[in-house]
This record gives sequence, structure tokens and C-alpha cells, in this order.
Amino acid sequence: MSRLVKGSLMVEVDGVGRPCRVQRGNRWLQVVEVLDRWYDTGCWWEGETPKLFFRLQLEGSRIWEVYQNQSSHSWHLYKIYD
Repeated sequence: MSRLVKGSLMVEVDGVGRPCRVQRGNRWLQVVEVLDRWYDTGCWWEGETPKLFFRLQLEGSRIWEVYQNQSSHSWHLYKIYD
């Protein structure tokens, strides 16, 4: 199961741009593994900007999908897997 979640994140990346830590609220979580990575152009015809998605395994066996807006470079939480 998974659930969609909308929210901003602070993300620390390594030397090649992969997330290595994420912060939600006042808590930092370590990325154990980057499980997948992909680009999504979204509804470009409606002005939506491209996004770079990552599926991350975090400490405590959490799996989150996060993305970086390629226009604003802001990070967002998209989905949490149960």
C-alpha cells in the first residue's frame, strides 16, 4: 500500500546529486538506498514543470518517493509506502 502525500522537504544530496538525507519537520532521516530514479514531464501543455523523482529506502525500513522541481529546485514528498 502507498499513500500520496504533499509536502515540502529539506534534502541533502551527495556529490552526484542523489539524496543522502531528508528532513521532514525537525527530524533528519538517513537514506539507506536509492531504489529508483526517473524524470516526469508532467502536464507540460498546462505549464507544469519537469520533476526528477527518487524512490528512497530510508532508515527504519521506510520507503518514500520524493521529487525535485526542475524549475525551482525545491524538494517535495510525493508518496509514502506502508
